[in-house]
Amino acid sequence: MPFDEDEVKPSKQSEKIGLKGKVSGQKSVFDGQPKKTSPAEFNEQVKEVTQRETGYKQRASDLAIQFNRAMADKTLTTNKNVFGNDAEQELLLNMVRLAQEVNADSREREGEGSLSWIILLLKTCFTQRDRVNQLEFSLFQNEKKYAALSKEIAALSSRVDTKKDSE
Repeated sequence: MPFDEDEVKPSKQSEKIGLKGKVSGQKSVFDGQPKKTSPAEFNEQVKEVTQRETGYKQRASDLAIQFNRAMADKTLTTNKNVFGNDAEQELLLNMVRLAQEVNADSREREGEGSLSWIILLLKTCFTQRDRVNQLEFSLFQNEKKYAALSKEIAALSSRVDTKKDSE
């Protein structure tokens, strides 16, 4: 019978074009390649990535607003209570957690979570610099006014003293 042979011999045509042996037993060059995803699977992956990124952005935005509020708080250290200190510690902890989570995400750029907080801190430094400059300018103007008033008071005081002596 024709199918009883153990070894399949290549046909003359396959020998002419360079095919050898069994084709079904050979590995394909595409075996190691990832399988193509269907459009539905692809859309699901895009939706998942978009939701994750939106979640990161929303959390970062909320934490940045809380951080800016904390920076704008003018409560003196002596007037702060335990709850305020705990709230600040919790805010910092949440910021660190988000940065670690984003940094650990393989789909995000390396260091993206840390970089976002560094940018926030640098912006805060610029804001603080501007505030210090404004306060320094106001102090300088007040010192000039104080010096002028001191001279005026001294001049008036000397006139009063000279009037008393002449009487």
